[in-house]
Amino acid sequence: MPDSSFDVTRFENRNGVISWRISGWLHGLRIRKSFKSREEAGAEWAALEAKAAQAAGNVRGTSTFLTDDQLRAAEAITECRGFEDSRGRTFFDSIDEAKAGVRRGAATASQPTATD
Repeated sequence: MPDSSFDVTRFENRNGVISWRISGWLHGLRIRKSFKSREEAGAEWAALEAKAAQAAGNVRGTSTFLTDDQLRAAEAITECRGFEDSRGRTFFDSIDEAKAGVRRGAATASQPTATD
């Protein structure tokens, strides 16, 4: 019983009206829905496929203000979690040290003065 396969088929009702049916399986449950138009069936098919993909890959959608490039960079950084270099320091240890150095350097750096 596949978990992410949905079919959209055209069929004729007993009264002669053409309808569209989605059928398949999601989380072990049979899905079977009928729609008046192909567009409605297509939208539901896309939603069901997304739900199946989320379940299969432990993925969920969320909104963010990040650009695509920023999001990819953030995902790459989180993949570094648990990685240790030869000294036993993680990526996040390096970030913390760098932030501490910037703060320390900012406090001790001489401030520029205006010249007349």
